[in-house]
Amino acid sequence: MENSLKAILIGAGVVITMVVVSIGFILMRSGQNTALTTIGKLDQINVEMSESQYTIYDGTEVSGSTVVEAVRKFKGEHIGIYIRTNKNPSGTWYINNVTITDNTGEINASGSVGAISELNYETSDKYVNRNAKFSGEIIRDKNGTIVALVFTQK
Repeated sequence: MENSLKAILIGAGVVITMVVVSIGFILMRSGQNTALTTIGKLDQINVEMSESQYTIYDGTEVSGSTVVEAVRKFKGEHIGIYIRTNKNPSGTWYINNVTITDNTGEINASGSVGAISELNYETSDKYVNRNAKFSGEIIRDKNGTIVALVFTQK
């Protein structure tokens, strides 16, 4: 009788252990899905935060002084800024020259760019009126990375 009671207790202990381990695996699996979803959202937020310095110009109307500030702010970045004014409708690239095809851009290593100092001289055709209004647009490359800002005077 004593041996059979011990066998029943050992069997019950094994069953309870298997149930606890199974529940642990189920919780781990659901937790893993939650963790992967959270990591994906964090990656998306990280990309949005890193691009926010550029995306604030997308689809917005900004002043000429903001356009000039953007050129100065991003002059050390791997991006091109294209400014099209009423005085210079063909536009000029600053910082980097970007080729745009079907709204997809690619930075040209050998392209020519305008001198940032010309943005200040009223006699220059590249002059940006500080009070003028510009519409902004971002251009991405094939990988989805922002490679250009385009400002067009209204």
